[in-house]
Amino acid sequence: MSKNEIDWDKHYPKHCVRYYGWLPASKTLKELIKKKSIKFFTLCGKQALDIFMLELEGIILRDQKRNLPNVIICEKDEGAAAEILTLVRPPLKEAMLIGKLEEILTFQDTEETSGLSPDEDVKDRKKRKISRTKALSKRAKEYFPFDIINFDTYKNLLYPHKNNKLKQTLNIIFELQKKTNTFLLFITTPIYHIHPDTESCIRNDFESNVSTYSDIRSALQSSFDTTVYDEIAEIKRIALGFAKSVVISVAKKDWNHKHRGIFVYDSYNNKKMLNSVVQFYKKDISPDESSYIKDIIQIIEQMPKYYSWKKSRENQEVIDHLDKVKKYRENIRNEYRET
Repeated sequence: MSKNEIDWDKHYPKHCVRYYGWLPASKTLKELIKKKSIKFFTLCGKQALDIFMLELEGIILRDQKRNLPNVIICEKDEGAAAEILTLVRPPLKEAMLIGKLEEILTFQDTEETSGLSPDEDVKDRKKRKISRTKALSKRAKEYFPFDIINFDTYKNLLYPHKNNKLKQTLNIIFELQKKTNTFLLFITTPIYHIHPDTESCIRNDFESNVSTYSDIRSALQSSFDTTVYDEIAEIKRIALGFAKSVVISVAKKDWNHKHRGIFVYDSYNNKKMLNSVVQFYKKDISPDESSYIKDIIQIIEQMPKYYSWKKSRENQEVIDHLDKVKKYRENIRNEYRET
């Protein structure tokens, strides 16, 4: 099942993540940076619930023409992109990047492509596609930096780095964000298949933390009565491993970090997804190891939170809030129909 086939309007476990994770972290960020309207990048899917939730809650704002000038959307499917653009109404169609984000941001000019221009009438289909991706890449990179990035690709970030364009894309995002001092990242991955090489990396990083940092070792012992990797519950290991070996490993060079939450939730086909909500702060010249240790200990002691289908369907607070977001979206849609 692809991302655009999922009915997010009835996906209560995912809305638990939005409501308990994305929304409070977004409010905290807005208060911190004191911006009237947040600049937001998202892979939102056809129903665009993240956008309408943040707008409903006053995190992002429409301008006098009722457009969303600070929202940029990436969508790989042209049909879905047209639906999203009609529904959300950013200021220009250029605010919609149509293509795979990993192909757009990892594009690199070669000797063959350096002379290609998107304005040329390129008859060769392959060259036409390359020319289009090149233009998209240039435009996408000019939009950075953002205050909040929703890296919700629905693809697996737990493959080894050398074979994983998503991880390369994540590296590029952190490079492009260097013009800002702080930003918030929502990052999602399926956790039902972990490549053995990734599992080995997670294990090695775990054991390195245990042997290097006494405070982390003490936190593990206090929380789990063990510091042995295989004796800790799998969902805890994955949450900690994803934070340390995927997210923090990319950010480590230039950014300090604070996890605002890690969430595991049921999705369709009996699959489980993991979402991390992380705020990043530009590092000073000297490394801040204490910040790293504090964040890892917080993850050990408090994360992840798990949202099942059963519990989510019984959570009236979440159901009511999702209904409010959908009603707000429908009001916006009706408003555009009348103009």
